[in-house]
Amino acid sequence: MTTQTLAQLIQQARDEAKTILSALEQGHPQTEESSAVYLGLVTLQKRLAATGPSGAGALASEIEQLAVLCARKLERLKPLLEQAARLARGGAAPR
Repeated sequence: MTTQTLAQLIQQARDEAKTILSALEQGHPQTEESSAVYLGLVTLQKRLAATGPSGAGALASEIEQLAVLCARKLERLKPLLEQAARLARGGAAPR
């Protein structure tokens, strides 16, 4: 597992979440979920930067919890988060 790859996946998911959040801020009922996912990804990025490779495994369950929130408009984030969780648990890096 490379911390850099995990950080890139989380950044990609964060960017995508921000795009979705910006689109939903126009009064869409899923704005709250989108905001929660985005803020969760920001927190994960900070924790990963602070702990480095040794703390990545501890983030896997939190990444999975964020993936569970990804329904409807947020569905396109789910594969990124599932991939990040696998990587944090020590799985193979994405190709």
